[in-house]
Amino acid sequence: MLSAQSSFPLKSSLFILLLSLFLFHFKLSFRSSPNLTLTPDRTQPQASRANYIVRFIDYKPASEHRSYLESSLRSEGWEWIQRNNPAAKFPTDFGLLSIRDSVKESVIEEIERLGFVKDVNVDLSYSRGILSGAFENGRKRPGKIFTSMSFSEKEKHFHHSGLSNSSLNWSRHLLMQRSQVTSLFGADALWRKGYTGAKVKMAIFDTGIRADHPHFRNIKERTNWTNEDTLNDNLGHGTFVAGVIAGEDAECLGFAPDTEIYAFRVFTDAQVSYTSWFLDAFNYAIAINMDVLNLSIGGPDYLDLPFVEKV
Repeated sequence: MLSAQSSFPLKSSLFILLLSLFLFHFKLSFRSSPNLTLTPDRTQPQASRANYIVRFIDYKPASEHRSYLESSLRSEGWEWIQRNNPAAKFPTDFGLLSIRDSVKESVIEEIERLGFVKDVNVDLSYSRGILSGAFENGRKRPGKIFTSMSFSEKEKHFHHSGLSNSSLNWSRHLLMQRSQVTSLFGADALWRKGYTGAKVKMAIFDTGIRADHPHFRNIKERTNWTNEDTLNDNLGHGTFVAGVIAGEDAECLGFAPDTEIYAFRVFTDAQVSYTSWFLDAFNYAIAINMDVLNLSIGGPDYLDLPFVEKV
């Protein structure tokens, strides 16, 4: 009985203390965010929009295409998107519009009725996964990916597959002798005849390339077509492709070491690209008279009509 009576004041004190802490915390929380509880949210949600490629039947300055649409269309809910890239100073055969979803059918129908318009297509987004190992938790791993080729002398790295004996023998020869891939395909014979890629303008559509990379001696130009403010290759894929073409590294020579490299950065660090980026890059390559275009990009581009017809 005495123990029960003596513990009652202690329990009461603890209860009062906890209640005081709760009320104090509630008071601080209430005062710290008055806008969330007392002020109504007056912001209006933005209308959903999408970007569309309007192809014209002729090449003209972008300003003329824009004026044509603005003077011909009665519909509202669309905006012209200005594209600030190296192709802007040359005539173009398309425009990029942002159209509100609620009116897209009527706007597109009116645009496609215009005499100088070829068609209207969605500006598709490409997201390739060939470098999925380059990211961890949504962030790029340190270092480069696909920047060099390495060889192993141990055959234990091979596993059983459906390859023929000739293929396996070829692979063993490559690994054991550290042979150059270029020699295996007879490139050295072409070099002796003077075919080294000299004076050939090669456009590489990929993730870019570093300006001062030690494995290349003939980087003529680097251009960026993405929404990222960089010309460098932060993944390594574009550098690897350029190395196969014109690399000078002793362990992996390129097939045409004297080729003039023009690096077109059309993929972001997250490996995302858009049809409109490619179309502008293609038009620029045409305007500056590229000899060869390399597209080691993968993806379902055959479903993209503007892309396929431009190629």
